[in-house]
Amino acid sequence: MTIHFEIAGFLLPWDRVAYRAMNFGQPVPDRTPFRYALRRPVREFTERLGPKLEQCVIELREDYEKFGDDDDATTIALAAAGWPSAAALHRDHPEVMSLVMRQYLYFDILDAYAPARDYDFVINTVDDVVRDGDDIVTTGTGYERGEGNGPWRA
Repeated sequence: MTIHFEIAGFLLPWDRVAYRAMNFGQPVPDRTPFRYALRRPVREFTERLGPKLEQCVIELREDYEKFGDDDDATTIALAAAGWPSAAALHRDHPEVMSLVMRQYLYFDILDAYAPARDYDFVINTVDDVVRDGDDIVTTGTGYERGEGNGPWRA
């Protein structure tokens, strides 16, 4: 199964997508941001990122138990859900999974799905990670490489 990002109605192969390691999330002056979407089957997404998600939940639980109450909505949601496994998060608590992925694991998602060194599109934000039926959909904004050169403009 080929991995693609949908950008402005155009499917761009994942090996043409990178992310901004520096200044991530900050706008680029005088550049037009584009919305992107990455849709992956829940099973594949869980296999690829499950160990990272499991480790994150373990670490958040350890901190919660060591330091007590927390103001972090994600930690509170995980505690209320009973500190579920990655598979249970995807299956039974998709809204909590979304919180964890957006707040703590967005760079892990990008490391797994936006590996390009030579790219046509650079991701600048991860705005949402949601379950949609049998898929996980990651959305956000990014910029084409060189204003006006994106392959979706051909």
